[in-house]
Amino acid sequence: MVYMNKWVSPKVFPYFGLLALGFPVLVIVHLIFTFIWLVKKEMIFILFLLLTVFLFFPIKKYIHFGGKMPEVVQDTENELKILTYNIRYANGSKDLRTLENYIIEQDVDIAFFQEIYTRQWRSEETFLADRYNAVFDLVSISSKYPIINKQKIILPGNGYACMADIQKGQEIIRCVSLYLEPMFLNKNIFKIKEVDEATDKTKIVTEKLTTGFKKHEVQIDLLSKYIKESPYPIIVCGDFNSVPLSYEYFALKKDLVDVFEVSGKNIGMTFYDYFYPIRIDYIFTSKDFIPKNSYVNKRASYSDHYPVFATLQLKENN
Repeated sequence: MVYMNKWVSPKVFPYFGLLALGFPVLVIVHLIFTFIWLVKKEMIFILFLLLTVFLFFPIKKYIHFGGKMPEVVQDTENELKILTYNIRYANGSKDLRTLENYIIEQDVDIAFFQEIYTRQWRSEETFLADRYNAVFDLVSISSKYPIINKQKIILPGNGYACMADIQKGQEIIRCVSLYLEPMFLNKNIFKIKEVDEATDKTKIVTEKLTTGFKKHEVQIDLLSKYIKESPYPIIVCGDFNSVPLSYEYFALKKDLVDVFEVSGKNIGMTFYDYFYPIRIDYIFTSKDFIPKNSYVNKRASYSDHYPVFATLQLKENN
């Protein structure tokens, strides 16, 4: 049913998106029942064990078993180190400088940011001043290499995106930083004291989520043309405010590669503020790139999101 998100849009039926959001919990429940029936020697255990095999395909979008966090990869001619990070405004000069030092230490070639203050790039002490920057509203792209073209991508509602064409040697790479419509949820809405309150708040949460799914569909439809019409190899990064197996995920990934799914390390959770295993920050690329590794740095605590890193190799025939 989760895979129905590939074909059924939120405008037609938005509730498959809720199923995608609850997928990690459903997997845990499935495994618990499988174990219970194994202990009780119930024959239904065999059916559930067989069905468990099919869970490995979607689970790869959330977690990769084994593997150590990769060391910093030295630059080579065809490699790019990529970072995408929702920095949650990095409010305050002290936090901003600390974050800037962290990013410089990581030595990334192209960094994609979401939930930024544009004034942080325009003040006297400009953020990442020694790099080439494309900054529009709540999103930005920062590059070691020259940006030869940049523009804002106008999305309806509270979605934001920008594009930059980056010149690396003889190659031009199109980059898109994306921040899809937020769901406008807060922790207080999940604090429940009475049964009646639980019913009311469940309705509120469901309405906010299904409304957000529908807005995402419109924003993705507009964004897709920039991806399809790109004459260059393309990298799409950002906070999609959507989990793997959602409509948004499948729609954006249609002609692209999810780098973490191919080369990820460990758990892919990127948003930790609600103590729920949510992966909503992604690095997608066209098939012009070979994903060499990808990981979420859970030691960085500059935001309520974790930064996502990847090393890509541009194929020689480009």
